[in-house]
Formats: sequence, C-alpha cells, structure tokens
Amino acid sequence: MHEVTNKTIIFIEDDAVLLDRMTAYFAEKNNTVHAASTLADARSLLTEIRRADAVVLDIILPDGSGLDLLRECGNLPPVVILSDLSTEEYLLTGFDSGAVDYIVKPCSPRLLEARIALRLLPARQAVLSASGLEIDSGKRTVNYCQKSVLLTASEFNILHFLVSNAGKYFTAQEIYEKVWGAPSMQTTTIKRHLSTLRQKLKSVAPDKTLIVTEFGRGYSFPAEEIP
Repeated sequence: MHEVTNKTIIFIEDDAVLLDRMTAYFAEKNNTVHAASTLADARSLLTEIRRADAVVLDIILPDGSGLDLLRECGNLPPVVILSDLSTEEYLLTGFDSGAVDYIVKPCSPRLLEARIALRLLPARQAVLSASGLEIDSGKRTVNYCQKSVLLTASEFNILHFLVSNAGKYFTAQEIYEKVWGAPSMQTTTIKRHLSTLRQKLKSVAPDKTLIVTEFGRGYSFPAEEIP
C-alpha cells in the first residue's frame, strides 16, 4: 500500500472523535495536519494555508454544507469527501462538484490513507497513455493527440477506470461500484455518463471507438482501439 508521508493535509470535520483519530494517524507519519470543524473555520484555514497536498472534507457541518465550500473555492488541492451520506445523489453531486474521491463513513485511517495516496502519485505514475489518450490523474486532465477533452469529474473517473483496466468488460453496475465504492441501486445515471463520455471521445477521435459495448458483457476500453 502506498503511504502518505511528509504532506500537508487539511481535515474539515465536525466529529471531534473522528477528527482526533484521523489527524493523530496522519501526524504520526510526519505529515503537517490542519483541522477545522466549521465552514467558517475552513474558509479561514484555506485562506491561511497557501499550499496543501490534500483536503479531507465532510459534507454536513454545523454552519452549512461542505459541498458549498467545494464549489466556491477555486484551485483547491485534491479533495476527498468523507461523509456518512451514502446515497447515489450525494456521491455523484460530490464528484461533479470537484471532489476526486468520495468515501462513506465509517472509514479506517489506513483506508483513507490508501485512497489519498492514489491521488498523490508522483507525476511519472499519474499519467496513463493509451490509444492517443493522455490521462493525468494528478491534474485531472485528458488530452487526445494533444487536443484537450473537457470531461466532468464523473466522466473522468469512469474513463480513468476503464483505461486502467483496458481489455476487460464491466457492466454499468460494476463500473458504478468500482468507481464510487458503493452499491448502485440503479444504473440509469451511470449509463448517461457513459453515453456523454463516448460522445465527447468520438468528437475528438471520430475514426476510433475508444469505449466499446458488448451485449451481456458491458463496456470496455479495448487493449487495441477499434477503427
């Protein structure tokens, strides 16, 4: 498992016991840890701390929603939502508001560390290249033959997952569960994201099929793209 060490991490959480547990765990690994328990304190902290490597954000805070903070603050470091709100609506809203990951409580510090570590990979490990695509999980950008492909956060996560598992097929439900780490009650939403993702890829690569479908098997990024 990748470890998180010598980083600056901001925790925004109003559960004092959980906050103490998480901050103590990461501080013991030589990380610089800052904490806030309200939106007001978080805004001040984000203004004060000029450089941070990651933010761990709860949604329900005493003076408002963490999603409001996520939407209003530009140029944030990678934000991992840690919340007890587990419905599909909240998960998708969190991703589309700019979060790079969404973890449902309860969550161990070790699991949180593993998920943060994936978002802080060195640049040389953060870029996937395949079939003309360049997917940077650090900057969360996608380019095809040096042309920018503008994706929503959910579309980016789906594409990154499929390319990371090139040649394998996944149903819409499996994609949802693998990408968001929670069981899907229905697949309409994920199919809509897949449809718009395929359209955007087709607009920059009209001569290629970068995401294929097969009845009974699902969706795949082929190991070799299909003309």
